[in-house]
Amino acid sequence: MKTLILDPIDSEALEYAKERLDVVDWTALDSKNYSIAEAVIVRTFKMTREKIDQMPNLKIIAKHGVGVDNIDLDYAKSRGILVTNTPHANMNSVAELVIALALNCARKVSYAHSKVKGGVEKNSPFELAGFEMQGKTVGLIGLGRIGTLVGSKLKAAFDTDVLVYDPFTNESICKKEGFRKCEDLDQLLKESDIVSISVPLTKDTENLISARELSLMKKNAILINTSRGKIINEMDLYYALKQNKLFGAAIDAFAEEPVSKDHPLLKCNNFIGTPHNGANTKDALIRMGIEAVDEIVRLINNEKASSKIV
Repeated sequence: MKTLILDPIDSEALEYAKERLDVVDWTALDSKNYSIAEAVIVRTFKMTREKIDQMPNLKIIAKHGVGVDNIDLDYAKSRGILVTNTPHANMNSVAELVIALALNCARKVSYAHSKVKGGVEKNSPFELAGFEMQGKTVGLIGLGRIGTLVGSKLKAAFDTDVLVYDPFTNESICKKEGFRKCEDLDQLLKESDIVSISVPLTKDTENLISARELSLMKKNAILINTSRGKIINEMDLYYALKQNKLFGAAIDAFAEEPVSKDHPLLKCNNFIGTPHNGANTKDALIRMGIEAVDEIVRLINNEKASSKIV
């Protein structure tokens, strides 16, 4: 099956693809090649209606990753094109980034580094005082694969109390993990020392965290978003951080990406920004590439897709 790889993928995954598929990789690709595509592998490449129309023989769009907001799902469905993703491949990498960001915020690592680079006159300055995560309360907004993994890792490592807000999960699932389910978001925000967001961007989650929600959080709390931009109202977060209404915050997914170096949040010493880097580990890149290839192979072999979106 003629397969176009429309974004760079890990070299190990690329070799895996070449052994199993008839591959045209992104380094040798221009728009003239699109019409030959029977399958595509995409990371961030936008599969719009216009691009799909340039691929009359397309049978599958294999997403290298989880989020499919770069794919026109409705149009793909209308054309009978299978869309798959790799939901298990990157979840550990994202979960570990959440923990890294939480520790960074709690101990002001990035801010301390910038102070050292600028020159310090004494050790242990009071303004760099952080807090321990041991025994703190973690609030998970969303209990999917990544949220569950974040909660279980923090509970095991730091003996945290884990709260969950997720309208689509039930009490028994939370109890199985040793978590406590909150019936409303306000309760979670009021009680948590660290809040981590792991939900998709939908009309219900856009601006889920705005000025009102931020005002409910503890003054010494940390807010982390590694899911999608626009879930947090970024200007409301900026004002909360500037006024020290929160201890700190970290975002890996911004409303506009790539994020501008002039973004107001980047002026806050109690803020950490990363460039949608959650799944960007060698381990996850290999797994995502291989699993995307495997979905195309399954289609060739008339086998059921492992993770079908449409």
